Amino acid sequence: MVNALMKKDRTATRWFLAFILTHLTAWTLAPIFIRFTLPMDSMEGALWGRQLEWGYDKNPFMNGWLTALALKIDGHTGWAIYLFSQLSVAICFWAIWQISKKIVPPIYALIAVLVLEGMQYYSFHAIDFNDNTLELAMWALTALFFYQALRGSQIRDWVLTGFFAGLGMMTKYYIAMLLLPMFILLLTNSQCREQFKKPGLYLGALVFLAVITPHFVWLFSHDFVTLTYAEDRVASAPSWVNHLFFPAQFAWQQLEVLLPALFLFSVLWIGKKPWWLEPRIKISRFDKSFLCWIGLGPFLFTVLLSTITGIKLRAGWGQPLLSLWGLLFVVWLQPYLTPAKIYRFITVVFAFLALTVSAYCIALVRADETSSANFPGQKIAAVFTQKWHDQYHTPLKYVAGARWLAGNIAFYSNDRPQVYIDWNPRLSSWINEKDFNEKGAIFVWDLSETQKVTQDEVKKRFAKMSKPQLYEFAWLRNKNAPPVKIMVSFLPPVKN
Repeated sequence: MVNALMKKDRTATRWFLAFILTHLTAWTLAPIFIRFTLPMDSMEGALWGRQLEWGYDKNPFMNGWLTALALKIDGHTGWAIYLFSQLSVAICFWAIWQISKKIVPPIYALIAVLVLEGMQYYSFHAIDFNDNTLELAMWALTALFFYQALRGSQIRDWVLTGFFAGLGMMTKYYIAMLLLPMFILLLTNSQCREQFKKPGLYLGALVFLAVITPHFVWLFSHDFVTLTYAEDRVASAPSWVNHLFFPAQFAWQQLEVLLPALFLFSVLWIGKKPWWLEPRIKISRFDKSFLCWIGLGPFLFTVLLSTITGIKLRAGWGQPLLSLWGLLFVVWLQPYLTPAKIYRFITVVFAFLALTVSAYCIALVRADETSSANFPGQKIAAVFTQKWHDQYHTPLKYVAGARWLAGNIAFYSNDRPQVYIDWNPRLSSWINEKDFNEKGAIFVWDLSETQKVTQDEVKKRFAKMSKPQLYEFAWLRNKNAPPVKIMVSFLPPVKN
């Protein structure tokens, strides 16, 4: 019999809210105070968000649009971007909490969420507001409303399922790995097949199509650039080894992420009472089927896809995959709980959170190797913007170069110029080259990186650009690191 304490929804809810607030506050404030520049993917999102397109060269529109909203809220200082990252995590936690409470008692639902703190996907890995971090929220919300739609057949839940599935697709196409097992569950479960006789499922599908259609129309006029990028990311030299190595590597990487969470979960086994006594929770056949398909299915289908095709998998794609695994552990293992075990577990989780945040901050402050957190982006932007003003006495409208360096200048410059990524119109469809040539631009090359476009190639296209000059900037904190060497050239604006 479950202890009376474990049945109290109010007790579990209070701890859940305390955990959410602590996590949200700690992981939002840590990067605000410890980082000098935005993370790389967040910088890219800010670059995209300067112009609201239905898609960008790497991903659909959600990342760029929400980053633009964050910058609108914080006055272009960047703190809201870190907040948006952790809101994505918090929404994911909330959705998993809601699903879990419908399957197990509240205290077990609390465990299913708190154990996720042990995975880097929900902590320091989620500091960078990118498609993977945003997918945490979209993925979990889709799973939640899909579960509610199957259990209650409410049209509202089907509409929300389609809506968040659409937003998930507009965050990253990878959500297809969730939609596939959702569809299979609908087909294979007799209870779920009844949904095909009701209007809710079809209305949800229409909402899904309405959300994604503008982007796919956009793709036709932009040379399917995001699909080409995705194809390049998974490509590798053909070999039969790929069919074994890549899926095994991905599975191992997810296991590595999982290990600290397993450590947290093992705390519940500390105590005198054997864990195998007294079966306590009866899980319905439907809930077991749901957890297998929606909790495990996306991971298994990802590994299977790589096994069949030999495509290369990226570890970060697993960020939303493990969200239901805490609940899976609870359902499968059902640790025997006592108040002492519960409070010991909660204490360890909060201590682990504090330790992880501290380790993250100390690692950046005392880093021997260079980090994007210590990149002198603000200094670089200030120097080059001032030189532009001194020479041409007009606002800087454009900066051209690799997206990280050019993005830093665009973000931290008071003129807020647009970025011409690698001087490639396919990657920067918003750039009007006629206006670009008339207004002029700063051209930058980071000499420490391999150049996709050489200075000679750029010179052929923009004959009026000035002779490149070399500038050096010291890393922040990494004083012993070689300086950042940047080659700069100006394309003068046309005088009226």
